[in-house]
Amino acid sequence: MNMKKTYFNLIILILPIMVCTGLIVPGPEETAAQVTAAIQAGNAAEVAKNFNAMVDLTLPGYDDSYSKTQAGQILKDFFSQNTVKGFKITRQGSSPDGSHYNIGSLEAGKKVYRVYFIIKAVNGQNLVQQLQVQENTQ
Repeated sequence: MNMKKTYFNLIILILPIMVCTGLIVPGPEETAAQVTAAIQAGNAAEVAKNFNAMVDLTLPGYDDSYSKTQAGQILKDFFSQNTVKGFKITRQGSSPDGSHYNIGSLEAGKKVYRVYFIIKAVNGQNLVQQLQVQENTQ
């Protein structure tokens, strides 16, 4: 009985340390939820926090690999020119290679965009590898 209490106390002490030091990282679903909330808010800085060091970024007028900082600035410019009115995920799933994808519909400015992003584990962190925001022509 005393042994169980000791283990419980040990877990209670260690868990916050692991969380604060980043030893426990959010899974791909949590990362997707953070990215989704940031897009809904039109907050490029919060989206960029989840970018890998290099990101494949497609936005109107942009289609290349950019550094995390560059991609964040491009997204910030996009949001400043296209006020977000709404964003919702319409499809999500995973690939055999372990990556997770999310597809959504973004209403921004006077247009509707198809948003697609891929999250992959990199050095123990789930990061956005690719983000596409393309005008929906349907």
